[in-house]
Amino acid sequence: MTILKIPIFAPDSKFIRLWEILIVFITVYNAFLIPFRISFEKRFYGIWILLDLIGDVILIADIFLRFHLGYFEHGEYVEDKKKIAQRYFYKLLRRHLIASFPGDLIARILLPNSLFIIGLCRCPRLLRLPQFYRIFNRWETNINIEPTLIRMCKLIIFIALITHWVACGWFLIGSWESNFGESWLINKSLKSVGTRTQYINCLYWAITTLTTVGYGDITPTTEIEIIFTLMVMFLGISMYAYTIGNVSSLISNLDAAQARYREKLHQIKTYMRENKISPKLQKKIRDYYQYKWIENRDIRDYYIVEELPHPLKTKLALQLHKEVIEKVPIFQGSTSHFVEEIVIALKPEIVPPNEYIIREGNLGNEMYFIKRGLVQVFSEKTGSIYRTMEAGTFFGEISLVYEKRRTASIITLTYCELFILYKNDFKKVLEHYPDFAAHVKKIAKERYKLENKE
Repeated sequence: MTILKIPIFAPDSKFIRLWEILIVFITVYNAFLIPFRISFEKRFYGIWILLDLIGDVILIADIFLRFHLGYFEHGEYVEDKKKIAQRYFYKLLRRHLIASFPGDLIARILLPNSLFIIGLCRCPRLLRLPQFYRIFNRWETNINIEPTLIRMCKLIIFIALITHWVACGWFLIGSWESNFGESWLINKSLKSVGTRTQYINCLYWAITTLTTVGYGDITPTTEIEIIFTLMVMFLGISMYAYTIGNVSSLISNLDAAQARYREKLHQIKTYMRENKISPKLQKKIRDYYQYKWIENRDIRDYYIVEELPHPLKTKLALQLHKEVIEKVPIFQGSTSHFVEEIVIALKPEIVPPNEYIIREGNLGNEMYFIKRGLVQVFSEKTGSIYRTMEAGTFFGEISLVYEKRRTASIITLTYCELFILYKNDFKKVLEHYPDFAAHVKKIAKERYKLENKE
């Protein structure tokens, strides 16, 4: 009865993310330690035995967890326990059961001195390696983690594993051949030295052979060693091509945005030079694009948002702007649907420092919301500074209702990221809410009278 009460976990929940990190750690731990134990027949004590047991228990727990792990199919979230169980049974259950079989514990009891057999009995744990790659592939699509960083980590682990396995295989063959009187281990006088020295020499040989450098100080002696060396060299060629391809892709992805920026800046410089734009204005324009690059704010991002389906676009816009929209007096008392339509109508704009947003005496046709930056409100006629406004504030709302001239000027003190609500867009929204339109006009009228008195 208790099992039935276990909830269904969403695959993108925080708990599952942390659980996946644990599974990755255990899988990589086994992938490194198991080949090492088989090859070097090293007896492990204390903390290593404890880590083995903890890892094995977690892998068994993972089997039970997967019966309560929802999944996405054709874009739909499935949390039906029967469907989850059927899917897991036909896809991964048998492999995971084999991977968790405690063969090494049985071997420890029956053959306590055969370290080679005990190590071999842990090999089924390596059946979890495909899960390691599936988890990393999922992480690449996680918006909270840089995909390039994930791919880089996956590539580094892949190269490290291959190199480690080759090193272990090289020692295993040398150790086996030593029983018949001749091997690379005997030639290098490494048969009786410590495990650390043996492993370092094996790792050195693996790296030099995989990278086709091959200094020739450690060479194969027997036919089996020569065959293994040839196989490693062919593997090295394939791995070299795979690594170069992946690294090139990673570098191009890292540099793609910078390349676009340089190309855009080059086009702008050429345009300004051909049209004999003044050096002062050229500098302002260059500084503007540099700001957009450094802050990673580009109007292109706005068009990416525009490509989203309406429900997602609305949710995103609400999360970005709802709080400041609800502060506007003329919008207070509005319905949630009204606020949704207002936030969708907002348009982004970046304004450099010391630029006028509003000029005193001009007719107003829009209101502004400050997302980032500082602006100063002042009178050009008298020189009086009224106030400084910052992120989360707004101005110009009266212009949405009345065709009145601006009573003050507003200039940017820093780079400002603004969202603009134009009068025409506001009117279109009000057409769907005629009852609220009267309320808006009433509030705006009261605000306008109050401002004139001040």
